[in-house]
Amino acid sequence: MPRTTVVTGAASGIGAATAELLRRRGERVIGCDLRGAEVSGDLATSAGRAAVVDGVTRLSGGRIDAIVANAGGGPPETLLALNVFGAVATLEGLRPLLAGSPAPRAVAVSSVSSLGPVDERLVEACLAQDEAAAIAAGAAALAAGRPALELYGAAKQALNIWCRRQAAQPLWAGAGIPLNVLAPGVIDTPAAAWILSDPGTRAQMERMAPLRGAHPGRPEQMAAAIAWCAGAENALMTGQVLYVDGGLECLARGERAW
Repeated sequence: MPRTTVVTGAASGIGAATAELLRRRGERVIGCDLRGAEVSGDLATSAGRAAVVDGVTRLSGGRIDAIVANAGGGPPETLLALNVFGAVATLEGLRPLLAGSPAPRAVAVSSVSSLGPVDERLVEACLAQDEAAAIAAGAAALAAGRPALELYGAAKQALNIWCRRQAAQPLWAGAGIPLNVLAPGVIDTPAAAWILSDPGTRAQMERMAPLRGAHPGRPEQMAAAIAWCAGAENALMTGQVLYVDGGLECLARGERAW
């Protein structure tokens, strides 16, 4: 029986490439996005999150095999709502639908930006799942002149930590559901156009990655890594944050990352 995988952010970029790869392999994909997918919903809002869970439940008949919580990015004002709270709502809201799968899997897509300096208080507000407080703190940071990329990094760091905390718990590992995180570097998608459209910045990013030819990455390269993590072959790995970034994390954290 073909596997059924839910992919958020499926209308473009990494999500579209992942959905295409899985379909070529004969899997059923339920794509979710603002528009242009099987299920429409804005994961930056509570109503949109409910619409995604309801839509996936209806289309799947109440049973899926894998979740790929890929939707992310977005404008500064919704960075936290989408990248932390939307991702967590996706994973928690759809987790019960994995119960009937013989090989349930869950993957969250983070970013190498999670390694950057962040406001720890903002990360803690996200981890406390206090969305109002986190968004207020994020708005204050933006008003104070903090760059949006710093907010994005804080959101992805909070997502990494949340997944690490949850992965070994009874509702995930205890239910036989591996939960892992993939953190890409710069991938050639519409979301990265603001970086890649500037020749100087593009060249700088290419020089930073020690793996020759790895920057910018292509969406289909990320899709291959996601597909393995979300597939039945991944039977033992859980709770890991894997940096698919051409070696940027290796340089940033050094040889004793643990």
